[in-house]
Amino acid sequence: ATPAASSAPAASSAPAAGSSAVPSAAPTSLAPSRATSKPAVAGASATARPKAITQRLPGEPNPLLTPGALNPDVTQATIRSTICVSGWTATVRPPSAYTTALKVQQIEQYRYADTRTSAYEEDHLIPLELGGAPDDPRNLWPEPYTATLANGTPVGARVKDQYENALRAEVCAGALSLAAARSRIGDHWVHALLGIPLAGGSTAPTSAPAAATPRPTGLPPSGTLFVRFASLPSPAVRGTAATMSAATEPGAVCSATVIWPSGTVSGAAGLKTRPTAGSDGLVAWTWNVAANTRTGTARASVACTLGSSVTVTASFPLQ
Repeated sequence: ATPAASSAPAASSAPAAGSSAVPSAAPTSLAPSRATSKPAVAGASATARPKAITQRLPGEPNPLLTPGALNPDVTQATIRSTICVSGWTATVRPPSAYTTALKVQQIEQYRYADTRTSAYEEDHLIPLELGGAPDDPRNLWPEPYTATLANGTPVGARVKDQYENALRAEVCAGALSLAAARSRIGDHWVHALLGIPLAGGSTAPTSAPAAATPRPTGLPPSGTLFVRFASLPSPAVRGTAATMSAATEPGAVCSATVIWPSGTVSGAAGLKTRPTAGSDGLVAWTWNVAANTRTGTARASVACTLGSSVTVTASFPLQ
């Protein structure tokens, strides 16, 4: 994700689904800051997907303006020399002068009521951590820091940042293919993160090309129920959203429990969901951490059921 160059976030939200008409192409008047290989647009032409706009949730971009674009230098074959190398994203991240100027232009393009640059992160739709195009305007948009679903679930920029980091960790651990990770972080990333189906029944985003996901390495044979953590907060931070994910057998129904350092069981709404693992066997939860939660070491448990039940427990820091 590309941080905004401005001060602390302010309350805002993405435009409502089906809002007034917008230009049919991403802004192009600001030239990219560096010479790169021509990026590939992530998925089909945005103008061929009008239904995607009507299914937008808060926190999701307008696919007509932000269809996403890929860095052709990052492929499944090159991840060990690119995204999985610590510090690699800093070598391709565009300068803040470029992203700040683009943010001002795109805030107008998105017709946000709140025009303060401090309310938004100029974010990469397909993140640099997953090989998104660094300075292509089609892959950048002013993402609200504060956006929530009707039930209060946070889906702002910082939630997406954590989701990106979790997906990169899974890719670099060999638990998820690069193509599958990209397919989850496109213009319907909130649907994918929270398991909310689209009108057609799929929870996969439409902006990144989907691909068959190989079974993660090092897992039990198919048909053997298991569960292991794919990602944990590192750390969880008070007053923000936290995300964790687990791998299990496809079709398993899972639940999560978090016990804070005080011994209190979290009652966060985001932990009350019971997702069903898809074909890749992954489930995830995102929840709010109260600002007054005691710091220390928290414990997370995930229980999955598919005929029998299996539970796994791990610890993570809370700051």
